[in-house]
Amino acid sequence: MEQTTKLPLFDETAPYTIARAYYQEGFRAYQKRFVLRRNRIMMGIFFLLLISFVAAAAADPDVKMTYFLIMLCLAALFLLWYNPRKQRRMVMDAVKELADDQYTAICDGNLLRIRTVLEDAEADNQTRVPESRIALASAWVKEFPAFYLICKGREIFYILPKDAIPSADHPTPEKDT
Repeated sequence: MEQTTKLPLFDETAPYTIARAYYQEGFRAYQKRFVLRRNRIMMGIFFLLLISFVAAAAADPDVKMTYFLIMLCLAALFLLWYNPRKQRRMVMDAVKELADDQYTAICDGNLLRIRTVLEDAEADNQTRVPESRIALASAWVKEFPAFYLICKGREIFYILPKDAIPSADHPTPEKDT
């Protein structure tokens, strides 16, 4: 089992946006962690079934049910291969709509809170967007060079850019006097 990374502690960040490339890389990691493992196991099972049905069809070509089961296994293999790609494309299409949204985040070590920053005109016309709260004790966090991927179980994933985090990890250079 892969270890989770610890998020740094920080007060409220300045409003930030999330690059589409971060979503793309983060969603691939999310799928790899939670979706693709199951798909590979299922593909292996259907492949073994396919081989056994092809062998049965070769042994007794008169049984029409075997051909139906071969086609069913081929369809299942195709769907298991295609659906993760379709999901990735759909998520990336949805991310296009979020390109201009801004967020703020707060991490106290136990809880990560992410809020959507609304423009004044939007805030007047819409109801307030509730903040997302992620208990870090039960979350899976993976560090990338430019961002953190935070997964709340299999339900949802969040992207937190590192450049949005006010951090002591990036000390300002000291001047020699």
